[in-house]
Amino acid sequence: MIKKSLIVSTAMLVALTTACSSKQGAEGTSSDGNQKQGVSNEPVELVLYSTSATSEEEIKQKFSDPIKAKFPNITIKYIKKGTGTTIDEMVASGQTIDLFYESTNYFYTVDKYGLAYDMSDLIKKNNIDLSAFEPTMIDFAKNMSKNGIYGLPVSSMNVILFYNKDIFDKFGVPYPKNDMTWEELTQIASTLTRADGDKQYLGFAASPAHTIKANQLGLNFLDPKTDKPTINTDEKWKQLYQTYYINTANNPGYKKAMVGLKNKLPYKDPFLKDRNLAMIAYLSDLDWAAAGSEGMNWDIAALPTFKELPKIGSQAYPFYWGVTQQSKHKEEAMQVIQYLTSVEYQTKQVRNGTMTVLKDDAIKKQFAQDSKYKDKNTSALFYNQYAPMPVRSAYEGEAQKAYEDAIHEAALGDTDINSLFRKIEETANKAVDAAKAKTK
Repeated sequence: MIKKSLIVSTAMLVALTTACSSKQGAEGTSSDGNQKQGVSNEPVELVLYSTSATSEEEIKQKFSDPIKAKFPNITIKYIKKGTGTTIDEMVASGQTIDLFYESTNYFYTVDKYGLAYDMSDLIKKNNIDLSAFEPTMIDFAKNMSKNGIYGLPVSSMNVILFYNKDIFDKFGVPYPKNDMTWEELTQIASTLTRADGDKQYLGFAASPAHTIKANQLGLNFLDPKTDKPTINTDEKWKQLYQTYYINTANNPGYKKAMVGLKNKLPYKDPFLKDRNLAMIAYLSDLDWAAAGSEGMNWDIAALPTFKELPKIGSQAYPFYWGVTQQSKHKEEAMQVIQYLTSVEYQTKQVRNGTMTVLKDDAIKKQFAQDSKYKDKNTSALFYNQYAPMPVRSAYEGEAQKAYEDAIHEAALGDTDINSLFRKIEETANKAVDAAKAKTK
């Protein structure tokens, strides 16, 4: 009996020890408590780099601290882009980069500098379900990764409409709604573009860089096969310029205001500081509006849609994380990415006001509920579907400036649109040729 009791007690002790280890979640283990093959519990430092020059404070708060809490043995060393730490200088110095964090331009950078690594096997090995992500983001990653996948989306933004409720109240105009068309917005903008005493109010402006890059029509600056500008080969460009920039600026008072802004479209200052701009289409980062909006009653609505594309908003503006080719800690780096794309992490970030990359509606409905923005019209962010993200030329970034600079000229209306488009084509071709010459 004593011997039998001893055996039972020993078995119970083993069981309790095993259960305790499982509850503590040893950091090299999978969800079933088994050691992940190739993942070490030894201290590991992973170097993270991004060409976006995100602040150290933001990286620490959103990424480094949560990763450290989840994996005590992993330390993230973030190297911020700056003087002496550009991507060219990093590669030339031989600095090893384990993880890369970037927007859609990420794929051009990693390929160009030999950092690209096909994570397909790691994704499969870690049972990461790609069907759980927003499909346009995964499609883009695959299309830009030479039939592999160089990165997974971790956070995202899109383009939405911000508006100053005080201006709408002043002139007795109903607030924008989630289901507006561009024709309806143009009419509202026309009503609000008016002088009141010595103050000129402006109805609407679109952030040039964000709206043109994440446009709803899925247009590329360049043909990805030829690297040639599409401005004169795709008629939709005229529709886009007309709708986003020209129609809502077609007013003498508006054009006079643009001259005062150095011939530029109104941007952040007229909305946040001067407070004479009623609506602006901008990335869905609510913090930028809050930064200067003290005393202003502002809210958001979904981006208006084209009649022929109902419920199609802007393209997604995701940020991807990828394991690099040169990393000696690929398993641990992948472990970090797996966590950052998990329901656990994504839900927490969504509740703090960061858009999820997962298509789970239950997560989306929690957007900003733990933030100071919970009373805003947060349904605006996920109201529309994402427009498809087309395959892009590696020189898309070089061409963008030509398209973007011409937006202001188009809005002023001093140049014939056909002449302006020929100018865009010529300028974009020169920029691409110059970029190609540098790599020879």
